[in-house]
Amino acid sequence: MEDHDRATRHLALLPADTPLPLRATGPLEDELPWVIEFRVVGTAATIQVQVNEMMTIGRSDPQRNIHPDIDLAAHEAQAKGVSRQHAVVIAKDNRIAVKDLGSVNGTRLNGRACKPNLEYRLRHGDELDIGELKLQVRFAVVPTIHDVVADHDVRHAMIPVMGKGQQVLIVEDDEDVGKVFSLALEHAGFHASVVNSVAAALGSVTLKLPELIVLDLMLPDMSGLDLLRYVRKEYAQRHVPMIVVSGATGGFQMNQAKEAGADLCLGKPVSVEELVRAVASYLCEPVTRAS
Repeated sequence: MEDHDRATRHLALLPADTPLPLRATGPLEDELPWVIEFRVVGTAATIQVQVNEMMTIGRSDPQRNIHPDIDLAAHEAQAKGVSRQHAVVIAKDNRIAVKDLGSVNGTRLNGRACKPNLEYRLRHGDELDIGELKLQVRFAVVPTIHDVVADHDVRHAMIPVMGKGQQVLIVEDDEDVGKVFSLALEHAGFHASVVNSVAAALGSVTLKLPELIVLDLMLPDMSGLDLLRYVRKEYAQRHVPMIVVSGATGGFQMNQAKEAGADLCLGKPVSVEELVRAVASYLCEPVTRAS
């Protein structure tokens, strides 16, 4: 928590206890999804999903026309006791939960058995056993950063309009993450474009320099560090704020990014509220609270 506070201290330009509204927009037409990654323990395999309300976990059986939303069939699911419709992942009240559907071999969360048809909250870093198949749960993007009391309905994320069409380039090879970032920033009044590689980013920057860049460090062709260094060298006369959003923002990687020219490093999971606040802190005038 201390590292996180240091990394985002400059965000005090915008009041921390408010969703920074200049003009509140109201709910989005579509709910902002959670983006979750399930890592199959013992393998290099990952399964990434956007969760809006409810998704089934299990193994497909085409003969019975069963096709779960999160299909584990390719990961020896049948041999490891995964039922066809084993469990569900549920997003509601600003939380993610898992519920076993009465599966034959059960569901375990961090080693403890889940009772059928009861919801158990999932958190970043949890280990979920679907039968004998072990999955590590990692959140990439969450709608908000605040916990919410049970009787408060936040199914629709409130994103205030802060921008005035400023150009933001998002460099992210994860399609789901890039889509959510773009949706959130567009709704906040910025103009966002998404590319999925350093090469594509260089082409975009050369064509038209954006007013801010949001980038991952781990990209398919080169490191995001290469893009940071290039922009700082080639456009030294104009400071373009660059925000790193990456799962690789531990101490060493964060220091490398800052040395290469990053203005701010945010780790995953990141909330859309936090991202919008960060972008607004560089591109918008500080908010002055009315007396």
